[in-house]
Amino acid sequence: MLATKVGERVYLLDTMALGQAGTVGAFLIKGPKVTLVDCGYATSYQTVLDGMKEVGVTPTEVRYLIPTHVHLDHAGAAGRLLKEMPNVEVISQEKGTPHLVDPERLIDSSTRVFGKDIMAMYGLPEPIPADRVTSFGEEMSLDLGGGMSATLIHTPGHAPHQLSMMIENPKMLLTADAVGITYPGMKTVIPTTPPPSFDPNLLVATVGELEQTDPKALLVPHFGARRDVDFVFEDTNAKVREWVRAVEGMKNAKKGLDEITEEMCARVAAAESVESLPIYAQISVRTSVMGILHYLERNA
Repeated sequence: MLATKVGERVYLLDTMALGQAGTVGAFLIKGPKVTLVDCGYATSYQTVLDGMKEVGVTPTEVRYLIPTHVHLDHAGAAGRLLKEMPNVEVISQEKGTPHLVDPERLIDSSTRVFGKDIMAMYGLPEPIPADRVTSFGEEMSLDLGGGMSATLIHTPGHAPHQLSMMIENPKMLLTADAVGITYPGMKTVIPTTPPPSFDPNLLVATVGELEQTDPKALLVPHFGARRDVDFVFEDTNAKVREWVRAVEGMKNAKKGLDEITEEMCARVAAAESVESLPIYAQISVRTSVMGILHYLERNA
């Protein structure tokens, strides 16, 4: 099963990223104006369509597609899905829109980070016609039909073009990567601090702003619905500060990316009482370390 109901009219779709369950999720909101928030890697597009089918939604019914940001695990499948969704309007934070319309710079940047082999597994994002994208700046209200509304909020820190989405009734917050990774079966939060634009001060400020929206549940793309709202917010802030200090200390001790990644993986594994982390968690740790190193180098 790919679809799980997590709220009234709201479903978590497991995109089965690279064949792995429980790592990259999208969220589908049923009703008069069907809305898909995030859509996974380009290679996950058919899985997303299969998940929608489980919920009883056809591609032609989708009214809004909202990539929370342009990173490949959130927006990679958008261009491909648009070919199946003739009635959809894409909504994006204005800083992300140029990368949806012309993803070449995004592809180049991602290839430098992940390498060509991994990019082949992720798949390359396809351009989205500019006339199918609506952009906003800091905040946007959205009528989802059937008495349900949402507010889109600019939430930088993880990425300058990220948005989060508050479903006003029943106060469920689709966080994007404003909060840390909380994989099923793991209790330890892994900060989401990737290159090239991670900014810890903006991220902590964003978490503070999201706390003020008083959500009753968090819908987290990595991964699932969280009811322990206060813990997720508090632990995200604590882990971001802790990881920046730890990576900075190791960088000052002349340790490189591989050595720092190995040390941070060992710390997470120790917290989980396991000998080693699954490969997808190791990749997340490495990407987060890369982002912190990049931030430290930019601000040296």
